Amino acid sequence: MNRFIITFIGLVSVQFAHPAVGDEGDQFFVAYAGQYSDSTLAGEILALQPIKFEDAYMATVGLGKVFARPNERRQWELEVQLAKWFGDQDNFEFNVAAIHRWKRFPWDHHVDTSLAFGSGLSFASETPKLEEELETTGSNPLLVYLSLEAAFSPPGSEHWAVFLRIHHRSGVFGLINGVDGGSNTLTLGMRFNHH
Repeated sequence: MNRFIITFIGLVSVQFAHPAVGDEGDQFFVAYAGQYSDSTLAGEILALQPIKFEDAYMATVGLGKVFARPNERRQWELEVQLAKWFGDQDNFEFNVAAIHRWKRFPWDHHVDTSLAFGSGLSFASETPKLEEELETTGSNPLLVYLSLEAAFSPPGSEHWAVFLRIHHRSGVFGLINGVDGGSNTLTLGMRFNHH
């Protein structure tokens, strides 16, 4: 566990060691929590079918940095996270992801909205108990991390937003150690931007 925490601190330090030039150096902090679901991502959650929840809960903190803005509508971010599970699953989890965020929508003058998709790696301190029990092909400490997020803030607010995020771990159809399934956590969180 000590190596796990030291690795997390080391990656965070490297990420923020060099200030970026101009607006691309914006940094942010996220905190979010949610509940584990045994529902599939595409077939049930995104299809707005009834969702099955398990007695497992996650609390996550993360740091991020904007590293590219192709234009005023889009930006690329790097985010690192440390999560702790409670209930039927009690491991730690470390995630790092590149995130693509779309920032401009026609209704922003009513509710400032952004949508984001992230992909990276997820490392659990031990094989997650529910993933091992509920997935037919089991699980693995190292899996692919995906996130789907919708964030909302008052018009003109540059410093904070609330968001809904699907926190997903997956073996990518058996690509990683033969793990065919994945896990989903539906979360609610807050983001604070520092310019």
